Amino acid sequence: MFKKTTLAVALSLFAIPAFAQTTVGGVQVSAEGLPYVASYCQDLDSMGASDRFDYKPSHADSVASGISLKTVKLSDCQRAGLI
Repeated sequence: MFKKTTLAVALSLFAIPAFAQTTVGGVQVSAEGLPYVASYCQDLDSMGASDRFDYKPSHADSVASGISLKTVKLSDCQRAGLI
């Protein structure tokens, strides 16, 4: 019984990183990319509607975030709880 419990606990530790991801706009964002996405969301939140329409994220931030930031909308950020 002890071996089964220990094995179950050990295997569950490997599943924890999968739960650490956040979904933004239907795309999984890794823990490493989350600060870039959160920063982008804060930028969007601080802008007016017309400024948001013209705003383009830097290519470096999109690459570092692991997703195409230009596809992320303010509503996606709100649903993800980033703002």
